[in-house]
Amino acid sequence: MLPTSCYDFPLLKDEATTIAQDAVLSSLDGKAYDQAKVNDWINVITMSCLDDLKKLCQNFKYIVTCTIKQKRGGGLDVESVCYWDDKSDGACFFTWDNSSMQAAIVIYGLAI
Repeated sequence: MLPTSCYDFPLLKDEATTIAQDAVLSSLDGKAYDQAKVNDWINVITMSCLDDLKKLCQNFKYIVTCTIKQKRGGGLDVESVCYWDDKSDGACFFTWDNSSMQAAIVIYGLAI
């Protein structure tokens, strides 16, 4: 765990990406797409990320987004643009897929 004196999200990007990866794998690995479970999966993934990010460093406001879609031949394109301080704020992006679904997680860290 990093000290609470962390103020530069770009330095936390690798750890934040690992948090997203762990949350997705623990929720989706080995599962097939099931529309009835998607909302629960998204809630578990985003809350897990948020809880672990707060433990990583409390000097940021965090935004976590999660998209899960069924694989049916179409693509998944995601884009976001932010106006912020490049030295202290940042974002990381993690994607995952299996034979039946795709997931995309975006984590934004905004210095307080």
